[in-house]
Amino acid sequence: MELVTKSLSFKEIENVLYARQFAFDILRRFFVEEPSKEYLKQFVQKNMIHLFPFKDDSPEIQAGVNDINAFLATHDVVNIERHYQDLHWDYTRMFIGPFSLSTPPWESSYVRKDGLLFQGTTMEVRKLYEKYGIFVRDFNIEADDHFGLELDFIYHLNELCLQICESNQEADFDKITQLLMEQSKFLKEHLLQFVPQLCNGIISEANTSFFVGLAKIVQSYLKIDLEVLNELLNIDIL
Repeated sequence: MELVTKSLSFKEIENVLYARQFAFDILRRFFVEEPSKEYLKQFVQKNMIHLFPFKDDSPEIQAGVNDINAFLATHDVVNIERHYQDLHWDYTRMFIGPFSLSTPPWESSYVRKDGLLFQGTTMEVRKLYEKYGIFVRDFNIEADDHFGLELDFIYHLNELCLQICESNQEADFDKITQLLMEQSKFLKEHLLQFVPQLCNGIISEANTSFFVGLAKIVQSYLKIDLEVLNELLNIDIL
């Protein structure tokens, strides 16, 4: 689960960033909104879950992958509408309503005693988004500290790192370092402050092993990713 090195080439760093992009793209898509048929088709046909980073190193991630595979083995979410609706409803029931939510997807619901949205925690996250030109689509309707949006923020910052790498601007590694520091800080001060509690709730409340598996994966992967970021911030570039 560690890079286990003191130095990496610029290309090796780029490969690490690509792996992070793949992982966060999967996670953000399944948590920012109800699963779409279009993405599920790609996810299933390309067997994408088998490529999830650290699957072979983390028993927790492997367990999550097994849960997702178990669901997909008995549910054809691409071709059978009833199976797709089972997955769709599981997301809706846990994160949208119409009933009271036992697993609210907002950071404020866990880190604030009053659980109120659009207060200090939400505004703090909003300022970070705006710093990088990110604005929530349903402004002042969807709280900025939604779990899926926070995953999307990490995805976006990692994408900025990749854009620098892809332009072969080794001289701009200081910019990458700044972006990696921002992500590390965001993981520590925001996502990891409430994700363990949220994911435990999902594992307890989900009706599908698909979302149980996703919760196990994200709970473990974010902790591993913080280790990866910290190592990237303490290496020499060859």
